[in-house]
Amino acid sequence: MEPVPDSVTLLLGELAHPVRLPVLLALEERPRSPSELAEDLGEPFHRVNHAVKALTRAGLLEMIRQERSENPPNIYRRVYGSRYSGWRQLADAVQRIAATADDQ
Repeated sequence: MEPVPDSVTLLLGELAHPVRLPVLLALEERPRSPSELAEDLGEPFHRVNHAVKALTRAGLLEMIRQERSENPPNIYRRVYGSRYSGWRQLADAVQRIAATADDQ
């Protein structure tokens, strides 16, 4: 059996938090700010913002632009996007693997 590269293990570890994969899937569709993501995903802002920061540190997201905010008290609104594509295919593959485990 071939060893699994550390980069793959680290990437899968970053996706362990339940909000992170939905954030990646949403940002693969189109760039958004953490507040937009929170609203679109129906999650509390602090959870989404934490996930965005963690995924950015991991190199999976990038800030696309920073613009003036229309909502006080924030001065700037940061918009993030996925650095890579294929998250939907990964989620679908994992779902198929999980389904085979349910069959056994």
